[in-house]
Amino acid sequence: MRSALYSGSVLVLIFLQLFVPDTYAQEINFEAGLAAKNRGHYATAIRAWMPLAQQGVAPAQNNIGHMYEEGLGVPQDYLEAMRFYRLAASSGLAEAQQNIGLLYYYGYGVTKNVREAVRWFRQAANQSLPDAEYMMGLIYQQGDSYEQDYAEARKWFLLAARRGYAAAQFMYAFMLQAGEGADSDSYNAYLWGKIAELNGMADAMDIYSIAGLLLNNRQIEQIETLALSCFESSYTECPSSSFGQ
Repeated sequence: MRSALYSGSVLVLIFLQLFVPDTYAQEINFEAGLAAKNRGHYATAIRAWMPLAQQGVAPAQNNIGHMYEEGLGVPQDYLEAMRFYRLAASSGLAEAQQNIGLLYYYGYGVTKNVREAVRWFRQAANQSLPDAEYMMGLIYQQGDSYEQDYAEARKWFLLAARRGYAAAQFMYAFMLQAGEGADSDSYNAYLWGKIAELNGMADAMDIYSIAGLLLNNRQIEQIETLALSCFESSYTECPSSSFGQ
């Protein structure tokens, strides 16, 4: 599944170690699958993960779903992808819930259904998955086949932004500068636009450059310091909402 810039979220592929009973051999096989996948040896990755998936290991089920969705080492098959995602989601795995939401959002293997996508995104977002928080913000901001609610969009974008999600930082800055949901806030638009740029979002310059026209040099200097502090603290020292002028 591919996603357009600022209008979707990439598939979540689990890269975490497993912590379940009798796990040492499972963990070795899981990591071996990751190494094989990263080298482009997709069939080998599937051979490592499939026994784990059949044993009910949710991250392995999610990764097998990813391989079927992308057609990596197996013929592309959205129905099989959905089947494995649902198995993983039944264990409460947020990444699998997110992936089911993406299938419904884009209409891959199922009829496009934004409301069903939101149901799955919300489950994942309630587990603090930033990819899902971003998608919740995007859906409320766009109002595409769903009720538009700028306040909700800002809330979800800010949650993901404070977890270091660059696209959410960009979109939060955009909404602040555009005045979507409240009066335009150039100070905080510049702040979050600058944070997004520090986080690799080059297009964020388009936002904070406009915002900077309405700020004085003292304000810009203050914002630059705040943005750098936020970024370098791994987002532990970021404003929680609109910050002073």
